[in-house]
Amino acid sequence: MQKRRCRLPTRGQAGSLSLIIAALLTFALKVQGQASLSDSTFAIEPGTVGLVSAILVQADGKILVGGSFTQIAGQTHPYLARLESNGQLDTSFPAETDGSVFRLLAQPDGKILVGGSFNNLQGVARKGIGRLLTNGTVDLDFDAGLLPGSEQSAFALGLQPAGKILYVNLAPNGELFRLNSDGQLDSSFVQTNVFQGFHAFAICPRTNGSILVGGGFGAVNGFATPGLALLDTDGRLDTNYNSQLKTNSTTTAILEQPDGSLLIGGGMWRQGSTNRISLARLTSILEWDSSFHADSIDPNLSAYGYGYIFSMLLLPDDKILVGGNFQEVGGYWRRSIVRLDSAGRVDPCFDSALGLASSYSLASNYSFGVIALARQSDGKILAGGDFVDLISDKPNTTNIVRLLSESDCNNNRVYLRPLVDGNFTATATFSPGGTNSLQISTNLVDWVDSVSNTRPYLYLDMPSPAASGSQI
Repeated sequence: MQKRRCRLPTRGQAGSLSLIIAALLTFALKVQGQASLSDSTFAIEPGTVGLVSAILVQADGKILVGGSFTQIAGQTHPYLARLESNGQLDTSFPAETDGSVFRLLAQPDGKILVGGSFNNLQGVARKGIGRLLTNGTVDLDFDAGLLPGSEQSAFALGLQPAGKILYVNLAPNGELFRLNSDGQLDSSFVQTNVFQGFHAFAICPRTNGSILVGGGFGAVNGFATPGLALLDTDGRLDTNYNSQLKTNSTTTAILEQPDGSLLIGGGMWRQGSTNRISLARLTSILEWDSSFHADSIDPNLSAYGYGYIFSMLLLPDDKILVGGNFQEVGGYWRRSIVRLDSAGRVDPCFDSALGLASSYSLASNYSFGVIALARQSDGKILAGGDFVDLISDKPNTTNIVRLLSESDCNNNRVYLRPLVDGNFTATATFSPGGTNSLQISTNLVDWVDSVSNTRPYLYLDMPSPAASGSQI
């Protein structure tokens, strides 16, 4: 079996030797850095204080960012902000939104729907849903007023032809409504659908007119349809549809492909199987597509338990960008973000290095990773969520990052990162196959395995340099 090694000197014989070794390590790390996906020109550091749940790139290149954050790019600008294309905060954009923003959705005319739990959007009274003009100001011609339902907060949005807007709220038993282009309820739509059990997270208006809704619900209007529900174009529940998912399945993202097939992501269990699924594809007639590599993302391996998919983005070359809370994909180390080919296999030329380390709250028991994805016109990728950026050389940047579209392919890499206590962690990532090792030496001649296994990610804690410079 193939055995691959990364070697790390741990102690020099004298100060001069240690300086030479340190210089070599620095050079090696710079070489590795050249292959990174990190875009150092994106001026967003230190990121945000609080979660990013939505990113939208406007036609003029400016970037809208929504979430539950209170600060962005080092400035107080809660919940909704706009960035210049280079990541600098657009200070002309109003900062009076008073509640979390969950969704941003562009209309064909460039206007932008904003969904969340706010009462005021940029200081204008709008409860849960509002619309921005292309210049970023509130569209006064769109006013949904007080909608029916137990809670008025837009947790998911969808757009149908003729400007019809689908909206599901954040109630534990979520309710789905359709609005006309002016924000008023559409009387031709069934406005009484209740998703029972847990939230509805995703709305996918299909090109054939039907509507696929995903979430953690077990039934709709008392009809069992766990994880996925199908509605006719007027909102009537299709009781002939079988989601083929077990109870307790959660679908958090749905993406329709040009041929009408549908990618579904989340944390799901298929009927008749004991295997957990994080990503799958349905055909245009909503049958399971066995040709898609649904097991490419390891659903049971994340930093704090089960892995989840929260976001997907279809790229112009039909590749699929996937974000969520996961670590290994198809034998590769791909923490929180991965690019797949059209069949679901890992693209080895989008290597996220150490990745985007998802945060974890003991109070909420949640860990998210990447929640939002967007693509700029030059192909660069924006990712937002609940994470610490371990890809770039800006280790304190949190929750939002910009990535280049390509890296070197299938490389084994080694990284040296400082810890808060002054020590270091040496980490290596490997392509699939074989046994991988991190080796250490005290004299640069004799090397021994410090850690060795078949995983694509190995690390070793190392002491900080001594005052004499003899340790590295």
